[in-house]
Amino acid sequence: MTAQQGFHASQGWWFRREDDGSVRILAPDSMGAGAHQALTLDAGTWASAVASVSVAGGSGETHRAALTLHDGPAGP
Repeated sequence: MTAQQGFHASQGWWFRREDDGSVRILAPDSMGAGAHQALTLDAGTWASAVASVSVAGGSGETHRAALTLHDGPAGP
């Protein structure tokens, strides 16, 4: 993955939002240079992860807030 394709967190860890709202995570693999591990999380799972590491902790309220941040506010 390159900078145009996602966010480089550090040490070969990349994060990218896909067109369907899922989040793809690409991580360096212990198998050696050039090998990678990939994981794709749906929007709800991604929001759960974000909420669970927030200072307020994982709850229905923080999950909804993370999902709103991810998806944008609901329409009128």
